Amino acid sequence: MKFYNFDETTYPGIPDEVGPETKQTNRFCDPDLAAQTYREHLEEFVFCEELGFDGAFINEHHFTYFSLNPSSTPLAAALIALTKRMKIGVMGHVLPLRHPVHTAEEFAQLDCLSGGRFIGGIVRGVPQELVSYNIDPFTSRERFAESYDIVKRCLTEELFDYEGQFYNLRSVSIWPKPIQDPLPIWMPAGSAETIEFAAERHIPIARVWNPTVVFQDAFEYYKDIARDQFGWDAGPDQFIGSRYLHVAETNEQAIEECREAVMYVRRLATFSRPVQIPAPLPGVQTDRSFDYRKRSKGAEMPAPGTPFEKLRESGFIVCGDPDYVTEWLRNDMETAGYGHFLGMFRVGKLQHEHVMKSKKLFADHVMPRLKDVNHVNVS
Repeated sequence: MKFYNFDETTYPGIPDEVGPETKQTNRFCDPDLAAQTYREHLEEFVFCEELGFDGAFINEHHFTYFSLNPSSTPLAAALIALTKRMKIGVMGHVLPLRHPVHTAEEFAQLDCLSGGRFIGGIVRGVPQELVSYNIDPFTSRERFAESYDIVKRCLTEELFDYEGQFYNLRSVSIWPKPIQDPLPIWMPAGSAETIEFAAERHIPIARVWNPTVVFQDAFEYYKDIARDQFGWDAGPDQFIGSRYLHVAETNEQAIEECREAVMYVRRLATFSRPVQIPAPLPGVQTDRSFDYRKRSKGAEMPAPGTPFEKLRESGFIVCGDPDYVTEWLRNDMETAGYGHFLGMFRVGKLQHEHVMKSKKLFADHVMPRLKDVNHVNVS
C-alpha cells in the first residue's frame, strides 16, 4: 500500500447559521482566514514527508467554500519547492474549463520542477462549475475526452496538428518536456462511461468517501472492462481509495475532536444534491451510468443532515484510535482491492493541531501495519 495526503483546502469560516439553502457566495470569505488556511495546509502537507508518506495531492474546485483551490498548480508548485522526496500530485485539473495544451505545459513544468516527482490528475468537473464558465454540461464528457487526448499527445509527441470538435491546433510542440516517460496521470471515476474511458487508456482511478461496496464495485467493473474489452489485467496499482480520516489516542477522543468538523462539511453539502438520485441527472448521468450505479445496492454518499454516527459507520469519516482505524482500513483495502490510499486528514474546519497529531499517530501506528496490504509495483 502507498500512502498519500489529499485534502480539499476547505474554508473553515462559514457561520453556523448558514445552511445548504443559502447561497454560499464570497461575502462569507475573509481573505485573511483564507491566507491562514493555505499556510496551515502547506505545513500539514510538508509534515507528511517527515512522517514517511509517499506523497501529497492538491485538488481543484470552483465557486465553493469547500475548496479554496480554483487552481491546484500554485500549491503543487509550493509543495515541490518545500519537499525533496515524496510525490506531489493534483487531483485534478478540470479539463473542460482549461485549454488542454496549457494543462500539458503545466504538468511538464511541474514534473521538471520536482525532478520527476509529479503525478498529474484530471477531472470532468461538476455542472455547477461548468455553467458559471459558460460551458455546456451536456458537452463535458466529449470535451473531457478530447482534452485528454490532446494532453497525452503534448506529453509524448514532438510535434503535431489536431482537428477535433472543440479544438483545432497547429504545430504543437510543448516546452519543457516532462522528465517521466510516461508522466503518470490519475483521475476519479464514478460513472460507467468514465470507468470504461480510464480502463481503455490504463488510467488509474480513484473513489472518494463512498461505502466499501461502492469502491469495490467500481474497481471490479474496471477490471472486467480492462480484461474483457481491452485485453489486459488491472491490479491494485490502478486503484485509489480516499477517505476522511482522524486518529486520536482513544475512540472517544477521536470522535469528540472531529464530530463538529465533519458535520460542518455535511451541513453545507458542498454542491448540494440529494443522496439517492431517483432518475438520471441531465448533464451528469446517462441512463446507462444511472443503471450502473444501481449495481452498488443503493449505497451512496450520505445525504446532508445524516447523523455523525451513520457517517462514521458508512466510512465517510474513519475516526478512532490506531487499532480501530487500522482494522477498518484493512478491511476496506482488502475488500475493495486498491493499492493507493489518500488520507483526507483536514476534515472541514478541524483544528490544525489536531490534524498534525492525527497524522503523527497514523504514520507511527497505522501505516506500518498496512504497508504490505495490496502491494503495488510503483516507486
